[in-house]
Amino acid sequence: MLVDAHVHLALDGIAFQEARLQHKDNPNPTIITNFLRKYKKMGICALRDGGDNLNVSLLARELALEEGMILRTPGFAIYKQGCYGSFLGKPVADMADFKNVFKKLLASNPDHLKILLTGLVDFNQFGKVDGSHFSYDEMYYMIQTAKDQDLPVMVHTNSAEAVGIAVKAGANTVEHGYFLTENELQLMLEHDTIWIPTLAPLGNLITSKDSRFTDQLPNIARIYDAQKAQVKKAFELGVKIAVGSDAGSYGVSHGKGFYDEVDHMVMTGISKHAVLELATANGIGALNLNNKELDYIFQAKKSIELRNYDEDSSDLL
Repeated sequence: MLVDAHVHLALDGIAFQEARLQHKDNPNPTIITNFLRKYKKMGICALRDGGDNLNVSLLARELALEEGMILRTPGFAIYKQGCYGSFLGKPVADMADFKNVFKKLLASNPDHLKILLTGLVDFNQFGKVDGSHFSYDEMYYMIQTAKDQDLPVMVHTNSAEAVGIAVKAGANTVEHGYFLTENELQLMLEHDTIWIPTLAPLGNLITSKDSRFTDQLPNIARIYDAQKAQVKKAFELGVKIAVGSDAGSYGVSHGKGFYDEVDHMVMTGISKHAVLELATANGIGALNLNNKELDYIFQAKKSIELRNYDEDSSDLL
């Protein structure tokens, strides 16, 4: 069973604002279902969304069940007031504020908590990332608060320093994690943290030679190559790596983006067979899927395959 451990169903991989406008008043079930069916058609039956402020992923969770799939969502993400993340969730100014926001979050029955610890990778300057938006103490408090509610925690973070904070504070998964050193890889190994390195957003820009980023492509390629090297090193060390495409982000389409991510991981030097094994085993771990849910997906898939067989066979009668 294949798992995409990092997607954004509120986005379409093409036009950021236009995609969000389609859900402005209410989440659009037709658009969401079409995306889900793209995944299912490609054999990807379990997804983990990064959250949004439009309730798209919450509706997607319900629609996924109707499609014989499982989708995990935080509902909305938590980010530091005044920093990156407004389209993904709700801001908090301090820990008193977090308490109030977290209480509201629990009302939506989230599958995990998502925290944005840093912003995005700067395509213009290698290694440049804004500083950590939350302190270690703040991260520890938020993560432990979530775990007290049996919620795993995914942390969007880049830079060695920020990843170190996230892992030591107890993050279950590190999302993106660009510009790491072997020290952070060792930390993830020691803490049994799952890493979702999201190579596709940069790798797809390079392979397509996207004209929007012509002047930045040399630097993007340098960042991408550095990430690939760390992914290979992490694999060799035994760090748990899951496949997450970041589908919905620019240049990464739903469904196909998973296989783009697989291809980029293969380009690190890891065999395709091993990458697909990671996508299953560590993907299941990242989503915290239980045996009942795995059986549900298996039975639903079996039913669909049987129905398709019957439909195909009817042509022979």
